[in-house]
Amino acid sequence: MRQIEIRLDPALVESLLKTIRPVLDALQDELATPAEFPDDDELLEDFWTSDLLNSQREELKIIENLFDDEFMLSGRALIAADEMDKVIRACSAIRLKLRERMLEPIGDSQLEEGNLEGVEWTDELQIGYAAYALFASLQELIISQLSEPVEDGSESEDDPDWSADDEDLEDER
Repeated sequence: MRQIEIRLDPALVESLLKTIRPVLDALQDELATPAEFPDDDELLEDFWTSDLLNSQREELKIIENLFDDEFMLSGRALIAADEMDKVIRACSAIRLKLRERMLEPIGDSQLEEGNLEGVEWTDELQIGYAAYALFASLQELIISQLSEPVEDGSESEDDPDWSADDEDLEDER
């Protein structure tokens, strides 16, 4: 599997990210969805919640790095093969919080099906939906890449994207 390059309008992405900043900030301190724990073990629950929140923060950091200063200059971002699953999870967390905080007037089925007839669009709703669609598209792009077979139909050990030596080279750069 190879890295994915995306190209987007930096001004649009910057505007969306500024507007949804409260959503992104909230995800630093709270889980995207409430965690349900198997029993009444408070110590286990605290540990589990802390671990989930730290993972979520790590995943969101990858999104922030995608849309860094370099992206804002070039409009180009690269998603490394080993970060794709984290980007998918971060996009899910963002979309869940957008749904909860900015897109409440729109039903779940409307969002998923794109059936938005009858929606009374406010500025906040439009921006929230644009951000929701951006992160949904990013997820779909990655999932399509993950499900795409290698050209000869098999994963080769000679493929440089699967080589452990590439990581060593990255460290030396």
